[in-house]
Amino acid sequence: MQMVPVQNVSLDQALAGVRWQGRVPSPESIGDKTPVVMVYASWCPICNGWSPELFKQIQEMIRDEPVVLFAINADETTRGVSYALERNLVGPNIFHGDDPTIVKRMGFDSELFRYAVFQEGMQSKKASAGSYFNNNDGTKEFSIVRDMKSGLGGSFSILTPEMSPSLRELLWPAEIGAKLNERSLISLRKNMDEGLTGEFNTAVTEYLNRQVEKVKTSRTGSIPEQISGYELAETVATDFKSTPQGRACREFVDNLADDETFQNELTAKKLYDQGKQKANSPVTLKRMMGRVISRYADTYYGKEAQKAIDSVQ
Repeated sequence: MQMVPVQNVSLDQALAGVRWQGRVPSPESIGDKTPVVMVYASWCPICNGWSPELFKQIQEMIRDEPVVLFAINADETTRGVSYALERNLVGPNIFHGDDPTIVKRMGFDSELFRYAVFQEGMQSKKASAGSYFNNNDGTKEFSIVRDMKSGLGGSFSILTPEMSPSLRELLWPAEIGAKLNERSLISLRKNMDEGLTGEFNTAVTEYLNRQVEKVKTSRTGSIPEQISGYELAETVATDFKSTPQGRACREFVDNLADDETFQNELTAKKLYDQGKQKANSPVTLKRMMGRVISRYADTYYGKEAQKAIDSVQ
């Protein structure tokens, strides 16, 4: 099924009217995962015949992909998410809600099993989830499944291909915003058997080591990359302060406290971000960006502030 380009619908706008079943991750907490929104309805007898197989394929595939699925029931009369839940569309990165108005909002031509992919926060592609491809062995693969596993982009921060299914299930919430720190590790270890505990401890150590490497590498990158690495170091130093990695990150942060050039870049970024958030008109934007330039004209964000002013002149 050919995907159709779509413009000007953000993930926030698409999900704005949804009534959720339980907690859902914010767009920010999704991180590098690719959001996919699927809309369905329960009134079509023909669709009801093949939807269990569709849901099964999604459920089996999605847990191993850096994808977050929002499954939205769009029935006008019989509302609710029980239709998908009873057909076992469940997983740590699958979230359910209902909203009859989402079809029009997303520009779908029907409420019957349509889906859209979001990239950089904006709806980029849409297609029919009920379309399928015939495999050589006589089975069929639904369009949404093939698209989600064929490289939509996205990456994992914690999960790795080598992890057991049990550990992946346990750590998926941390991939989409659940707090991961020394206290949460203690909670997660409860009721683990010895084998899983060993794998869990190894996975956490490797994850923290990767964070330290990111921090070190950031120092040779651009100013935004350096600041991102600094912020990552602060997080690791705070959340894992008793670990070797936490102590290494604290030393990294402390050393940069005496780097006047870097501290100026940090402050300039804070002023720049504040200005962008508060600017509700070209006049306000110029005033807020002018504050950055007056103090930090030679910094990266001082130059970005000048670009922002030039863009509205």
